Amino acid sequence: MRVPVRCFLLPIGSKILNIRTERYRGEMPRRPFIMVFNHTSDYDFIGTIRGIPEYGRYIMSDELIKMPLMKIIINCVTNGIYRRKGENADKVVDAVKTTLDKGINVYFAAEGEESFNGATAPIRGRTGSLIKEMNVDVITYRMEGGYFIKPKWTQHKSKGPMFGKVVAIHTKEELAEMSPKEVNAVLSKDLWLNVYDWQKEHHIPYDRKDRAEWMEKILYKCPKCEGMYHLKSEHHDLFCTECGYRVSVNEYGLFEGNDLRFDNLYDWDVWQKECLKSCRPDWERNPDKAITSNDHLKFVKMNGDRTEILDEDVHLEITFKEIIVKGENTEMRFPLDDMGLASVRNGIGISYHGTYYKFLLKDYQACMLRYRTIRRIIMNRNDY
Repeated sequence: MRVPVRCFLLPIGSKILNIRTERYRGEMPRRPFIMVFNHTSDYDFIGTIRGIPEYGRYIMSDELIKMPLMKIIINCVTNGIYRRKGENADKVVDAVKTTLDKGINVYFAAEGEESFNGATAPIRGRTGSLIKEMNVDVITYRMEGGYFIKPKWTQHKSKGPMFGKVVAIHTKEELAEMSPKEVNAVLSKDLWLNVYDWQKEHHIPYDRKDRAEWMEKILYKCPKCEGMYHLKSEHHDLFCTECGYRVSVNEYGLFEGNDLRFDNLYDWDVWQKECLKSCRPDWERNPDKAITSNDHLKFVKMNGDRTEILDEDVHLEITFKEIIVKGENTEMRFPLDDMGLASVRNGIGISYHGTYYKFLLKDYQACMLRYRTIRRIIMNRNDY
């Protein structure tokens, strides 16, 4: 049933979303195989289906099938392997092995998350081990331009194109000679893309309503006064409420303005992260001092697909040792070295001892992603 539906829906969906990915016409690897791609938008799987039409099961977040339209589309074209945020990846690994044992291909984003700043995120550490364990051929497929269709931080879509193409086919014999880290390095080399460098070369318009809207979900440090958490978006502009520094986002996704410090979001984000990293020695000297905090968050616990509200209004802060949450009905501490921290829509999620919690913004925008960055810097990880 899914193959005829795919043949009918794929041309329609590709035209609506302006997907121009290249169909691979070379010799396919031995079945079953794994295809990995860089995660640029919610629509990557449609682009890769157009590029690699041979049927495969996609690993994807169960958050996608909570959106009614996406659930219909996904169920029509693939029998997904769903990963619930906060859950251990062991179930996914078992599903991948079972799928491959049945002769069915498996497709997934090697980073495990959509790009926040326009560049390919670091490959998940476990990806190389998974590929070696599965012992199959691997296709790498690089998506280009999709980030600009709908960046993770905004609500409005553009009508610009999405491109993509096969980069390489790596045989299982070739991969068997590598360590998991070497496999990840190969994937990273094949899939790396800084979409802003790509845009400067191709100069393709991706116009949309309110182009700077909610960019403060990613950017939090002013490059002029170096103040923290004073950035605010309005239509096509992002500005600092403290010093007045202002940039505009043009139809190519690049910054314009007087006294321009960075012309794109990626370079700005790299700079602000390095600034945070330089603060680590001070954090370590004052391990109980709050590094950053938020007030008026909704605190919930996930029970499967059901949401249990624990507290309607909590204070959240992170120190060098832990994340602390305090509210009228709540006081909890999560040690940084004994928890998982993920970005979720309009907040952050924490997995702790088998339970998954969310801290959600109510009626304003702020960079909750900074908690994850700070934790990774404290844990001496290089993927911040």
